[in-house]
Amino acid sequence: DEVRLVCPKDGCSGEMSREPYVMDCWFDSGCASFAQWHYPFENEDLFAGSFPVDYICEAVDQTRGWFYSLLAVATTVFDEASFRRCLSLGHILDKDGKKMSKSRGNVVDPWDHFNKEGADSIRWYMVTQSAPWSPTNFDPNGVRESYAKMFLTLWNVFRFHADYAALDGFDPEDESSFVPVQERSPLDRWILSMVTGMADEYHSSFVSWDFHKAGRALEDFVVNDLSNWYVRRSRRRLWDEADSSDKRACQHTLHDVLLIVCRLMSPISPFMPDQIHRALTDSSVHLANWPMGSDIVERALPPRDFALEQEMSIVRSLAEAGRRIRVESNRRQRLPCRNGWIVGGPDISSFSDILAEELNVEKLSTDEELDAFQRIVLEPNRKVLGSKCRSDLPAVLAQLDIADPESLLLEIEAGIAALAGYEITLDDIEIRRVEKEGFAAHTLPFDDGDVSIVLDMHTDPDLLSKGLARDITRRIQAKRKELDMQVESKIDLSVWVDGIELDASDWEHIITETRAGKNSLNEGEAPDDSDTFEVDGTTVAFLIN
Repeated sequence: DEVRLVCPKDGCSGEMSREPYVMDCWFDSGCASFAQWHYPFENEDLFAGSFPVDYICEAVDQTRGWFYSLLAVATTVFDEASFRRCLSLGHILDKDGKKMSKSRGNVVDPWDHFNKEGADSIRWYMVTQSAPWSPTNFDPNGVRESYAKMFLTLWNVFRFHADYAALDGFDPEDESSFVPVQERSPLDRWILSMVTGMADEYHSSFVSWDFHKAGRALEDFVVNDLSNWYVRRSRRRLWDEADSSDKRACQHTLHDVLLIVCRLMSPISPFMPDQIHRALTDSSVHLANWPMGSDIVERALPPRDFALEQEMSIVRSLAEAGRRIRVESNRRQRLPCRNGWIVGGPDISSFSDILAEELNVEKLSTDEELDAFQRIVLEPNRKVLGSKCRSDLPAVLAQLDIADPESLLLEIEAGIAALAGYEITLDDIEIRRVEKEGFAAHTLPFDDGDVSIVLDMHTDPDLLSKGLARDITRRIQAKRKELDMQVESKIDLSVWVDGIELDASDWEHIITETRAGKNSLNEGEAPDDSDTFEVDGTTVAFLIN
C-alpha cells in the first residue's frame, strides 16, 4: 500500500495506488454463463437458449475455482445452477503416478510426441488410459504403443482396402455392383454384425461418460476383429484379378466398416479418421451423421446375428487351440496337416473352410467321439500298491509297465486281473486317456458342452513340400514389402533349395502368390547377395528384382 506508480507521460500528474476493495478474482469467470452474451444488456434470446449449459469440463483443481464461482454466481443471480453436468478431470501424472515437476526432471514435453506419434495418438492414449475423472499416468511408451497398435493397424486396413479398390475400379456409389448384405458371405455378415454391436456399445459408453470404455471397445474391434481376423481371412478374396460378386461384397463391407470406425473415432482422434473418411467419401467425417443402432450407414445394416457371432467365436477359439497344439507339438504353423477333426459342439459348417485354412489342414471333418483318437494309459496308485505288495512292488510295476492297457483294464473290470501274483483292482491304478501316436488334441469348454480339435501330426514328402512353399512365399512377400513394391508389381524371382525336393505344383503356388513373372528354381550354390533362410534342415535362398 506504500507503493505509488506515477504516470510516465509528460504533462500527466496521475498516480496509481492499490485498490483496497477487491472481489474474488474468480468472480468474472463465474459470470461467464451470462457475461459472454453481454446479458442482461442485450442478447436475451441467445442467453435463454444456452442457459444452463449442458456440461462444463475442467481439472479437479477447479472445484474451488471455476466450478464453485459459476455455481455461486448463478444461484445468487438466477436461483439455479448454470450447468447441468460437470466433468471434473483427474490430473496428469508421470508414468510412476508422481506429479510432474521440473525439479524432478519428469516433465513431458507434448511436442516431442506430437512430432513423433501425432496428436491423434496422444488424444487416444489419454482417453483410453483411464476414466476421465481419475488421475492419468502418462507413459511415453504407452503413447508409442497406442500409435503402433491402433493407428498403424487402422491405416494398414485402409490401405489394404484402398489399394485393391483402386486396382479393381471399385465405386461404392455404383448401384449395379452393390451386393445386398443378405447375399454376402457369412464372414461379411459376421463383421457387420460385430461392428453394429460395437457401435451400440460405443454410443452407450459415451452417453454414460465412460469414454475410456468406448475407446477400448473400438480398439479391440479394429485390432482383433477387423484386422487380425476379417482382413486376414479376406485377403485371398481380393487377390483374384477376375471380377466376382464375392470380391465386390468384400469391398463394400470393408468400405462401410471403415466409415463407421472413422465416425466413431472422430470425437477422440479427429485427424486420421478425417483423412480416411475424405478418401472414402470426398467429405469430412466431422460433417457426417453420428452412427447409432441399425442405421449406421446410408444403407441400413442388418440387425445383429447373435448365432453367427457365437459360431465365429467358437471357430476363433478352435483356431487358437490349433495354434497351441502346434506349439506344444513343435510343429511349425505353415507345415500343413493332412487331416483335422472337430469333436462335439454346435454346427459351425458356415465357417468350416475358414477354420480349415486357419488350422492349415487339408481336410477338416467332424466326429462324435474323442475315443477314436485316444488310448488308455494305466498308471500305478503307488500308495495303495505299496501297502499291498511291499517288497514285491518293483515286480508289479514292471509287469504293469509292459501290460496292454486295454486288455488289463478289461481283466480288472472282470475281477480276474493279477500282476506278479497280486490281485489288481481299480483302486490300485489310475486311468488316463491320451492321444494316440501321431495325433494331438485340445478340448475347450463351452456352454453347450466341450468341443475338441484334433490334428493329424503325421508328415510325408508332399506335406513337407507344401509347408516349405508357404515359408518361401512368406519370406518373398516380406521382401516385397521391405522394398516398398506395389501390390500389382510383377517380380523376377530366382530360388535355390538345398534339402527336400519342392513339388512342381508348390512351385507354381509360389509363383502365383508372389506375382513372379520371370522365374527359376535352381540347383547349386546361390549368389552371395541372395536372401537365405533355413526351415527344418532345408536351406533356401532367393533373389527378386
